[in-house]
Amino acid sequence: MTAVPGQTPAPTVGDTIWVARTVALPAGATVRPADWDAPEPIERLGAPVVTARGDSVEVAYPIVVWRAGPLTVELPGPLLLRAGGPIDSLPPQAVSLRIASVLPAVPPDSSLAPQPRADFVPRTSATPIPLLVLLTAAVLLLAPIHWWWRRRGRPRSRIALPIPGPDEPPLDRWADAGETRAVASVATARIRGLIAARMPPAHVGLDTESLLRTVSGRADWPLAELGDVLHSLDEARFGHSPFPDAIGLARWVEELAPRLVPEAR
Repeated sequence: MTAVPGQTPAPTVGDTIWVARTVALPAGATVRPADWDAPEPIERLGAPVVTARGDSVEVAYPIVVWRAGPLTVELPGPLLLRAGGPIDSLPPQAVSLRIASVLPAVPPDSSLAPQPRADFVPRTSATPIPLLVLLTAAVLLLAPIHWWWRRRGRPRSRIALPIPGPDEPPLDRWADAGETRAVASVATARIRGLIAARMPPAHVGLDTESLLRTVSGRADWPLAELGDVLHSLDEARFGHSPFPDAIGLARWVEELAPRLVPEAR
């Protein structure tokens, strides 16, 4: 059994080490190295190398060791393949190694000696002079800016421009273009917004049936016509086929608007 380090005569932690065993080779036999799963802290670096030396064979494994100190390595026994078919398995063999540390040796007297007690650090006296200098510099810098800002006078009032009202949607042009659902949507928004303004409980979030139930107590409103126009608008908006007279529904809404009188206070 030989142990040859890859770089120095004394292997250290992290060196490549070849551990080998020599096996006597009978006539007509061949040697097959066994697979070796090396335990911690050993790590195998590659496949074993078989070298014939006369009537013997050397089987060597490249390894690396990650812990310093003495170590016993159990090398697995190779397989002997004899002529005629029988196979013999040799027992493992132990080899002792001593792995040196890569850290330098520390002499025993290298510990630090206790130091004497340090003297007290004197405190500097507090003075307001830096603060006064800073405030003076700030006043000298900001006073001209403040004086210039005050001389600018009051800002002139801007003329309020009239806000243009919303343009009326071109319902006739939409109807001629076949956009009957758009015409019905605008008419629905107008009549529902007017109802919600005249009677807040009948807000625009209600469906048609809930809206009609809410306004059913308004005897001063044309409830029958209101129900007809709301149902017709729903059919124009959500029907499967285009509504034939969506512009007529919009004009009907314009005629009903003055008749929806506000709720009495």
